[in-house]
Amino acid sequence: MDPEYAPGVLDLNEPITEDFSVFDDLQKEHTPGNTTRTSSNADVTRSSEQSKHASGSNIGARGDDDDDEVQSTLVSQTEVQTPYPGMIFDSWDEAKMHYNRYAKKLGFSIKCSTSKNSIVDGQKDKQMFVCNKNGKNEDINMQEAAPVRQRNKSITKKTECKARLRIKRKGKKWHATYFIEEHNHSMIKKFSLKKYLRSHKGIPKEERDFVKLLHKVNLSAGRVMRIMGEVYGGLANVPYDTKYVSYFMATIDEDQTHKDMSKLLSHFARNKKEDPDFYFNLHTDHADKVDRIFWVDGPAIAAYKNYSDCLSFDTTYMINMYNMSFAPFIGINRYCQSIQLGCGFLKNENVDSFVWLFQEFLEAMGGLQPQNCITNQDAAMRSAILAVFPNCCHGNCRWHIMQNAQAVLGNILSKHEELRQELNAIIYCIMSVDEFETRWADMVRKHSVADNTHLADLYHLRATFVPAYFKDRFFPFLQTTARSEGFNAVLKTYSNPHQSLHHFFEQYLKLQEKINVAEDYVEFLDEDKTFRVWGDYPLEEQALKVYTRPIYLRLRAELRKVTSYNVQLIGGRSYDVLPIKTYVYGYGSRSYQVEANVETETYSCECCKFSRDGMLCCHIFRVMVQLGCITKFHRNTY
Repeated sequence: MDPEYAPGVLDLNEPITEDFSVFDDLQKEHTPGNTTRTSSNADVTRSSEQSKHASGSNIGARGDDDDDEVQSTLVSQTEVQTPYPGMIFDSWDEAKMHYNRYAKKLGFSIKCSTSKNSIVDGQKDKQMFVCNKNGKNEDINMQEAAPVRQRNKSITKKTECKARLRIKRKGKKWHATYFIEEHNHSMIKKFSLKKYLRSHKGIPKEERDFVKLLHKVNLSAGRVMRIMGEVYGGLANVPYDTKYVSYFMATIDEDQTHKDMSKLLSHFARNKKEDPDFYFNLHTDHADKVDRIFWVDGPAIAAYKNYSDCLSFDTTYMINMYNMSFAPFIGINRYCQSIQLGCGFLKNENVDSFVWLFQEFLEAMGGLQPQNCITNQDAAMRSAILAVFPNCCHGNCRWHIMQNAQAVLGNILSKHEELRQELNAIIYCIMSVDEFETRWADMVRKHSVADNTHLADLYHLRATFVPAYFKDRFFPFLQTTARSEGFNAVLKTYSNPHQSLHHFFEQYLKLQEKINVAEDYVEFLDEDKTFRVWGDYPLEEQALKVYTRPIYLRLRAELRKVTSYNVQLIGGRSYDVLPIKTYVYGYGSRSYQVEANVETETYSCECCKFSRDGMLCCHIFRVMVQLGCITKFHRNTY
């Protein structure tokens, strides 16, 4: 797909006007934690009229009067000269800033009142700044008709205050021509309250950049304020409040959504230049809006060649801004870590959408199908996998199926404890398919539950989740979609569901970077560190050298379980491995049969852990100990 292609999708491709955020108003030098501010003539503001004209909105006016008030950051409470007629300013902005600094010192807020443009050049010629308590509030009781019901919002208590400053342009300078100092109302004296005055709200530019940085790593407005509270020595000293930070962060998101899809495509194009193997594609619906997205980077494509044995796929994370489901492809590397192997977004979770997504995945991966795949219990997903990955063994998440069963079977199982224990033992313990069928039939007959439709439904799903049907397939330490859900949970700490797609892509790349760093750390430990072996078996010394640390630790746990079993010779090369106690974690209370050929050094156990997880089980180890052959083994490539 052409990286420059930017269709009119999701209504996000309209041109963005230049950002004249009201937070650019009244910038000045600012030192956190110090209430003293310089009064230098910084490059300051446009008027509120200019700001509103450019941005179409005035964030600072939310919940307050509609009057055109000045907005600014904290200013000095000292060294501010009282205005007087004849005072000269270099610019309109300087005049406004000076009067606002003066207002901050006294404890009132200012706003722009009447102005006049010159008939010569059409530029602003006169301006009146007044106290924000100028005018009077409308008496609702004097209205003839009942007012239209409005949302509750606060309004400024106006007292018809006459305090004001009028300036006039003469050449390139602005002169104060009229000034009234007296107010007819009390002033705000408490420092921690002055930040709520309308014209003194604002975040200094340096801090706005810092807030943007914190927002970029998905910190909430409340957490940002706690950080700034530490910087200023207390929340009361921060010259703005949580609500204002929230408004500012909303403007960042709003700006990003204007051309979200164009920015996402630009990110894709830039990644394609840096990573030639980067693959992406988009699909549009009948209204020419994007309803499906897929991408995968070059390193993930390279990793998939080694880790195509098993995929975990789930769509539980919702991007609420466009109501698109997040659909990550998760694999498992040789350190037992979850790795990203592609990412998709789907507007609709139907068969066509999943078929498109899986076909794009297959195209990106050079046609290499996954050998095994585990997903949630979704009929559309299953149909798509059968169509696109016909050679793949597809299993459903056992945890989700059992949770759904618990909701309808919980009442009967709570009253029949023996039935509950037997049901769990049949489902969770590793056994052959024939044994599962036999024991299920015995359970139904023993507890007279043949007419229970919920148990019947669970039985009909048995081939999609019961371990007995997958014990000879490679699902390394995986029976649920927990890896996908865990990945989604981590991703939620990086990206807010209400944020834009291109922001999500940026966070996705950061998470990929975190995964790479985590893999590097484990690789370092593998090369630089070692463990003390648990026992004296030569085989364990070999395992420590050939397996990665995480896999070795799992194998060591199997070696420890050797002490949980006894061995009996059944006949020939067959051995029965029986638990010493009533229960062994991961294997239940049953015995397992092991076939051992000492001459060819081949072993097999009916638990099939070697084919399922890629390592020998404790039952085989127990027989090897019994035969005195626990010296070495031929490692399965992992």
